[in-house]
Amino acid sequence: MIHYTLDILGSFIGPLYGVLILDFYLVKRGKLAVDDLYTTSEAGKYWYTKGVNRRAVMALLPAALIAILCVMLPSLEASANFSWFIGAGLGALFYYFLADRKRGLSERPITNDRA
Repeated sequence: MIHYTLDILGSFIGPLYGVLILDFYLVKRGKLAVDDLYTTSEAGKYWYTKGVNRRAVMALLPAALIAILCVMLPSLEASANFSWFIGAGLGALFYYFLADRKRGLSERPITNDRA
């Protein structure tokens, strides 16, 4: 039972990792607006529709579903131990096509006034 629990947990964490890494390196180009990370203002760079990045969620859900199917379907049993990697790759792939690259490359200055 614990094996299924860990595999299903990995099936959700893998796609999340894929989306986060792709967003940071390819969409945001490795740049962060540090002050905006800590604001709840709707004017912040990381504020999305009602606080949810729907494109990221749309990439995460099918990737997680496919990774869960790898764990649960007997015909895909050989891929169960790789569900995290499968989910991460699919999450990144789906997000690559859904991401708003213009938003990530805005001209907004990147500052850290706390330093």
